[in-house]
Amino acid sequence: MHSRSPAAARAAILAVLVAAPAGLSAQSAPAAAERPAVVESLFACRAITDDRQRLACFDEQVAAVERAEASRDLVLADRAQIKEARKGLFGFSLPRIRLFGGGDDEDEPEPVTSIEAGIVSSSRTPDGKLFVVLDTGARWVQTDGTQVLGEFGAGDTITIERAALGSYMGKIGRKRAFRIRRVE
Repeated sequence: MHSRSPAAARAAILAVLVAAPAGLSAQSAPAAAERPAVVESLFACRAITDDRQRLACFDEQVAAVERAEASRDLVLADRAQIKEARKGLFGFSLPRIRLFGGGDDEDEPEPVTSIEAGIVSSSRTPDGKLFVVLDTGARWVQTDGTQVLGEFGAGDTITIERAALGSYMGKIGRKRAFRIRRVE
């Protein structure tokens, strides 16, 4: 098994936690993530009119949220962390859930349509296709027969963009663009 960067590992864990609650597979996950019960209980405290009872409710429910986060039953992330997770998962098919941009939220960030990353290593597959490992931990392999000539490797930058029909195009510097697919 290949090691992953901490950011990629967190993104993968986040995807699993959100995509597969209560034993659901990614294919059967709900279209939009529901608000967790522990958060609903916290928000319900606002409706209590008695100040002492409301404060006691908030204290109790905030402690419950802290316990849920500490046990990883609840994952808290801000918009910047979600954007980084989405960039780290670029090239993978994700379930359509709000967390990754599949919901109906008007404030949703623009979808990630391209990434630019450093190349850690590059090699050729037995059939001559280019295989690259990026500084993000992602691994991509060329899928077409385009000749990517010249010298390149560790320290060079690759740009990968979404293309037609769910495919991706890679480009290293001024070299010819080629079709590429994420393998890990």
